[in-house]
Amino acid sequence: MKIENWNGHPIRFIERESNEWWAIAKDVGVALGYRDAHNLTRNLDADEKDTHIVSTSRGKQGMTVISEFGIYEAVLKSEKKSKEVTDFKKWVKEVIRELRRSAGLEGFQIFRTMDKDFQKESMNKLRHSLHEPTKISYVKANTIANKAVSTKYGYKKMVKKGDMTPPMLVDRQAILADTVDLMAAADKFNLDLSVSKTIYAKYAN
Repeated sequence: MKIENWNGHPIRFIERESNEWWAIAKDVGVALGYRDAHNLTRNLDADEKDTHIVSTSRGKQGMTVISEFGIYEAVLKSEKKSKEVTDFKKWVKEVIRELRRSAGLEGFQIFRTMDKDFQKESMNKLRHSLHEPTKISYVKANTIANKAVSTKYGYKKMVKKGDMTPPMLVDRQAILADTVDLMAAADKFNLDLSVSKTIYAKYAN
């Protein structure tokens, strides 16, 4: 058993499998302002909660424990107005938005992130990038994509994304995805090439 202290609340963790730590639901509930452990766990999926025999001052007792995913779910559904809870919820949304952006999807295509194939591909890319980090400037990638699609549609000056027509935005999605992939490949293999010139040569002519 390990005990973590969060905002003055001790939370007990049980290692059920190798490096798989489950938290005592009662402790999490108190920390997050739930009325009781049942109120916390009733909306969790079956694989996010279980019962475990825990040694206490009163002897061994069966206690409800929740997995890492269960903890995340409990935090997201918590009505506690602490800054930490609020900031965590916003951070999770930021992570999802960055995944959407890195895949080249626009804001109006947000519902595509609920597609299983998209989720699988995004997770594979994320795992790969964590093991093989690349130096990608998304600001630069977006600028290259904007310039390329603007030139393709006959504009002498770069058109900002917010001013693009729907057909331009569709083309921009593919260009941005290629730009990011090329930047990653150039960094990984130390390629001596200009990403912008390569993209312009393919799309802007």
